[in-house]
Amino acid sequence: MLSSTLIQKYTHLFKILDFDHDGLILKQDFESLGENVSIFRCLMPPHEIEAFITKRGQDFWDRLQQFLSRQQPSRCNLDNWLKFMEAVTVNEEFGSFEEIAKQAAEDIFFIYDKDKNNFLSKQEYMCFFVSLRVEIKFIDICFKKLDLNNDLQLSKEELSTAIQEFFLSEDTKKPGNLLFGNPENYQFETRKSLYSDV
Repeated sequence: MLSSTLIQKYTHLFKILDFDHDGLILKQDFESLGENVSIFRCLMPPHEIEAFITKRGQDFWDRLQQFLSRQQPSRCNLDNWLKFMEAVTVNEEFGSFEEIAKQAAEDIFFIYDKDKNNFLSKQEYMCFFVSLRVEIKFIDICFKKLDLNNDLQLSKEELSTAIQEFFLSEDTKKPGNLLFGNPENYQFETRKSLYSDV
């Protein structure tokens, strides 16, 4: 059973991935998100990073579909998304979440570490924020909290730690809770009712 803290964070991520805000995560949401990432990373097709984004999106969608095929209804509404996240993080049905977090950090660096110095600058992390359409007003506080050693950049270790804290920790004071902006304030007011009704 997921805690209220984890439900809040997973719902926050659901709203980010539900790109058209219709209360369902569909394949086209991942495609739209991938296009947005490519645009804000200033990629001109064909580009290896664009191909990588497409491949990662397809891999995630296939894994989600595999899970949804066992659910009724077999679509990714918020209820099924929360079940999926519990399967991934708590039950570790798809492997060690620590390894998943490390791979996610590697993937984010591959996409957003534009100068390839193995650190994310505030500007590079801002690109991550903008491409996910997270409210930019949160970038200062989020980056500062995630930068654990205050060197004005994020290492892969800091990012991996933040990912694990976001997905696993029930401690509301952990810096990783701000990985995707502030989950307490991020919502689509005009469509909010959809998330409980679909």
